[in-house]
Amino acid sequence: MGAAPFIESFAHWSSSGETWRDRPVLVLERETLMRRLLTASLKNAGARRIITADNEAEAHSIIESDLPGMVIADWKADVQDSRQALSLVKSVRNSENPAYRDVPIVLTSQRSTRREVESARDAGVSEFLKKPLPTGAFLTRVQHAATPRPFVRETRFAGPDRRRRPPAARDPQFKRGRDVEMGRVDALQAARNACYALAVEIAREGCKHARRVSVSLKRYLTAVSEFGPRENEVVEMHRAALVQLENSGHAGGQVGLAVVKGLEDVVQMRLAKL
Repeated sequence: MGAAPFIESFAHWSSSGETWRDRPVLVLERETLMRRLLTASLKNAGARRIITADNEAEAHSIIESDLPGMVIADWKADVQDSRQALSLVKSVRNSENPAYRDVPIVLTSQRSTRREVESARDAGVSEFLKKPLPTGAFLTRVQHAATPRPFVRETRFAGPDRRRRPPAARDPQFKRGRDVEMGRVDALQAARNACYALAVEIAREGCKHARRVSVSLKRYLTAVSEFGPRENEVVEMHRAALVQLENSGHAGGQVGLAVVKGLEDVVQMRLAKL
């Protein structure tokens, strides 16, 4: 849906012949015992230097200064709200500094509901692991996180390419720009499918203003008969509105209402001209 993603190489250290073991490894973990277990496992795996932190502010400062080759972070090391708990991941992934924005990030959690896993994935984590962490499984996932993957930058996502399966193995309902280029689906249907996927994602987050944005987009894409630059412009308006809501903490009250109402007015005018 919308413009094609901007893709960069993933893992800044991989191009210089280094591995994650050659760079500092950051462990963000508040619980002393778990921090010791993680540190011991990483040392046994060959990590040369391990830096620990017990809050996100400290972790972010270390990432900026030490440029780690891997980050192991507890889901809620600092805060209770899940969106705030992912703030470290989002701030790293959305950074303009290419020296660290693509660092592999492994998120750990006591819980692993589907909603949490998908939220973490959409924030840009490389791997998600449930505690307690069996040593073998933990190191396997760390190595998988370190495997270079394309780094994708879109309006609402920055991080390692989330696609794990080849196109033929994925649900054919959810098509991407590449599928349009290959002739598997036309541009309008691809936009509609992406809209349906977006609606599922937003319903999971539970933001009433964001839900109105998805309803507005679905209404528009259902009404049009083709997908060109004008239609793509409307799609990007909706994506920009979602970014504005997300950046302001899913803006509640009058701020969020103003964002959504302005968008709905634009869509109403566009539909009236069809």
